[in-house]
Amino acid sequence: MRIYILRALLVKEVQRHFANRGGIALAGLLVVAALLLSVFNPGAGAGGTGGGALVDGVHRCIVRYNDETPFVRELSSHVPPALGPSVMFQQVPANLNELVQDPPGTGAIWVRETYDAATGRPKRVVTIEHPPELAAAMAPYEAWLWRAARDARQTEAVAYLRAVGADPSRLIAPDPGADDLWAVRDSFHQLDAQVARLRDAAPGPATIPPPVPIEFKREGIGAKTLDFRSAIATGMVVFALYFSCVYLLPTLNCEERERGVLLAQALSPASPAEILTAKFLFYPALGIGLAATLAGIYKFEILETLFFWLALLAMATGFLGIGMTVATLAKTQRAAFMGSMCYLLSVALVLMICQQNGIPGIPYLALEFHGPRVLHAAITMSYTTEHWIHLAAAAGLAGCWVAVAGWLFRRRGWQ
Repeated sequence: MRIYILRALLVKEVQRHFANRGGIALAGLLVVAALLLSVFNPGAGAGGTGGGALVDGVHRCIVRYNDETPFVRELSSHVPPALGPSVMFQQVPANLNELVQDPPGTGAIWVRETYDAATGRPKRVVTIEHPPELAAAMAPYEAWLWRAARDARQTEAVAYLRAVGADPSRLIAPDPGADDLWAVRDSFHQLDAQVARLRDAAPGPATIPPPVPIEFKREGIGAKTLDFRSAIATGMVVFALYFSCVYLLPTLNCEERERGVLLAQALSPASPAEILTAKFLFYPALGIGLAATLAGIYKFEILETLFFWLALLAMATGFLGIGMTVATLAKTQRAAFMGSMCYLLSVALVLMICQQNGIPGIPYLALEFHGPRVLHAAITMSYTTEHWIHLAAAAGLAGCWVAVAGWLFRRRGWQ
């Protein structure tokens, strides 16, 4: 390899991109999108809802009440920090009966102090409004509401018993557990207490043992939920590599073939290996640089991990082999563009069919099966031994694609 020839070929690639600024404009849009993803992140942070709330469909909940009672004040004082930015209290007139139209992504909880027409006594009606056919979207707010309402009810009951001269200390307090199984535990404890009272009042001896007590626990050892922001960041990084190596490389290579530039390079002192090496150096470097910029904007600590750079190198090399394969098989720019899109759609369709129907083996042969998993693990900084195996598989497939591309380029790359 002659360094001065490689330098001339690389300068030629840079000048071509500055002459045709469409790729530069798209790269700039990707950077702007990454900046927006990093800046506009409501509710993110420790325990925040962030993108998860956006995925769930409801990112804001309005608690409306017609009278600011101690019950409402108790609710407002027990909003957890994770839901603090998303919960808003709003007092409305008591005679507001018409349906209030909320913007998309907003749920509502109504606390109405009214009277029972049958008994003439006051009553409290709590209504939860959720998006049509998506009741589960209000689950985080419901879990908070029921716990806070139970605590507020306990406070009211203690005050009432003390006022009538009863001993409020004999009132069983709700389960102090921090999870959402407190209602289940409370129900089973009440059942066991009723059985004990009835057993003490029964005259005969027991012929069978009492029911065995049940303990309920929940442990966070399952799979992690998919974070919306990290999924978007992973998609942007993959797209940056795909755009550089599978889209730009074939289309510009076919443009050189149509204009005779590729033939002129073949007649120049540059050897086929040097021409191929220049393309192998330029386009992966462009894709890796853009992808690293996007990942660094999302979370700068990612750039300090070796796993991330190895994942970028494996994916860029594999996409380069795919792009060069398309470039050697396509005759025109239009054919190269259609070939890149057809490849992308075909692989996505095959992976989706295999996933939906449980077909084993075939997805492991696709670079797109291993690559996004590896990059997502690198971006979330949660890679394990399994992800290292995926990285090794991606590197092996990348090597196969590069070998195929080199063989095809030597046979028909000039045609």
